[in-house]
Amino acid sequence: MSLSDKDVKQLNQFQGFLSFKHNWPFRKFVSCAHKIVLLIYGNQSGKTGGTAYNYVLRVLGQHPIAKKNVVYYECSNDHQYAPITLPEDNKCTECGEELKLHERSSRVFRFCSATLPGQSDTISESGESAEVKNTQYPEFKKWLPPFLIKKDITARHPSMIISDPFGGKDIIVEFVSYNQTTMSTAGVQRLSIWCDESPTMEFYNEQIPRLLAENGDMVFTYTPVDKSSWLFDEFYDKASDIYRSRYIVDYLSKLGEEVKDIEDTGNPYSIAVIMAATDDNPTLDSAVIDSMFDHIDDPDVVSIRRYGIFKQLSGRIFKDFDYSVHFIPTRKYFEDGVPDHWTHARGIDYHPQTNWAYGQIALSPTNEAFIYRELNPSPEKFTTKEMAKFIAEASGEQKFKLNKIDPYATAVKHDTRTILDDLNKEVKELEREGVGRGGYFSSWDTKGEKGRDAIRERLKNARACERPFNNKVIKDGLTTYLPTIWILDVCPISAKYMKNWRWQEWANKTALHTKVEKNMPEQKWSHFNMVWEAIFKESGFRPPVYYKHERVNADYFRRVR
Repeated sequence: MSLSDKDVKQLNQFQGFLSFKHNWPFRKFVSCAHKIVLLIYGNQSGKTGGTAYNYVLRVLGQHPIAKKNVVYYECSNDHQYAPITLPEDNKCTECGEELKLHERSSRVFRFCSATLPGQSDTISESGESAEVKNTQYPEFKKWLPPFLIKKDITARHPSMIISDPFGGKDIIVEFVSYNQTTMSTAGVQRLSIWCDESPTMEFYNEQIPRLLAENGDMVFTYTPVDKSSWLFDEFYDKASDIYRSRYIVDYLSKLGEEVKDIEDTGNPYSIAVIMAATDDNPTLDSAVIDSMFDHIDDPDVVSIRRYGIFKQLSGRIFKDFDYSVHFIPTRKYFEDGVPDHWTHARGIDYHPQTNWAYGQIALSPTNEAFIYRELNPSPEKFTTKEMAKFIAEASGEQKFKLNKIDPYATAVKHDTRTILDDLNKEVKELEREGVGRGGYFSSWDTKGEKGRDAIRERLKNARACERPFNNKVIKDGLTTYLPTIWILDVCPISAKYMKNWRWQEWANKTALHTKVEKNMPEQKWSHFNMVWEAIFKESGFRPPVYYKHERVNADYFRRVR
């Protein structure tokens, strides 16, 4: 079949599209079916080009995730097909049902950034100019075959009208600035929203309702600044899957952060994070990349600019904590509960307004620590008496070797009485009523880092042991047991706090030059960790004498291996 001159001309306009170079981070990006994808990339790493190309794939019906294409087909059993994978007989290859075109309620993509296309750089509230002008528009046009553009943007109407390659209704790509008012960015539903760099939380919250009708998705492309934005807490912390390129993994390893290239965090949210370095850009030579950063002496700036690594990624206090290792299934290891003859301790990080962090931990005869119960009640919702009842009920019939609390609870409340006095009184009264087995709370030691070091050692040993009850070591005929620590899956808050606790930092480099560099842990994720640290400082928190329960423990260990 011969091609017409028009066909040949249109095919030639695919030259730009066909010149795109795929790499590992891009392949992971387009394989993500997540509702939110956050790309954290170094400078010149190809994040804008790759994301723009992803949207061109969606227009052309070539995106590997069928439902992310503007045009896709589905059967009654929700099996989905992109146009390029549509079977010739129009029948689902999985169930044999007829495939029908999904009727879109929206064919609008929204591209958001600090400036509109053609707009000059803006000045932020801090007095700093925007890093770059709008790059979404030129990158999108670079990969989109020009014959599909039905109407380009204008100064008055920053929206591009694109012809549907499959003959359907027009596809719209609208460009929005973060400086526009919330009301001006409202309106009809969108199929997908792309935010370049970090918008405000208010702007993000306004976008969510725009995606509901089509169950749409959002993409964030981000190169960090000195201090990361809210994107870290909202997305990185909550991501269910994190993908790191080889360059990122190797660089973090040099910083003492051992991470995986593909990490399943266990979080329930449909959020993926993809991390890539300047070195991942397949169009740049390694010598050129080195020369780009040769003049930068500050290693923190190199971390940010070349690798997209900001302090929250490299400043973790418990770097060895790993959900896939330390966060263990309760039913597998403790179907009958944690043995009561082990050494049990409990503690409370007390605050008058912040939620109390209450936790219980047990030490086995072979020196393995298990965090097995937690409470996080609000002192603004409950009285001290109610808090005491929660604790007594959580403790059940267990007797505790140690009962520790933040010394802040010893501050006088009124009439020479303290919160600690009231708590101990209520715990005693509840024991008389048959709730819990009493126990006297005393303030913990706030000095030194013995407890923190003990946790670090136990986390590292647990990684080496890979699973509980596998810590026996025989060397030169001598049997020893490595001290480890594990968090049961009924304590997700404790695990989250251990994962996210980090060192403080000044908000910007100017402050760092004029003040002493901070070497203090952040308060935000400290509360449960303070409980475990305080308990590990106590000399009384040691394994129970093994021989007293040798037969019981032998049977128990054999059962759970």
